[in-house]
Amino acid sequence: MNSLKVWLQGLAAAGISAFASAASGAVALPAVFTLDRAGLLNMVKVAAVPAMLAVFAYLKSSPLPQVGGSGKG
Repeated sequence: MNSLKVWLQGLAAAGISAFASAASGAVALPAVFTLDRAGLLNMVKVAAVPAMLAVFAYLKSSPLPQVGGSGKG
């Protein structure tokens, strides 16, 4: 179970890291990324793609660990 917890933390870290990097657009383009509904929606749209790519790259390099039992049967 511990390996699953570590794997999930890594998966979350990959997504959060990429989302945070993309969120730097708020600093670069403050007129587009405002704190109203439209601005936050723009932020999510721009940040979602790199976050998904980071998660997919993590899944490729670290596939889901085996949960429960030895798998031999």
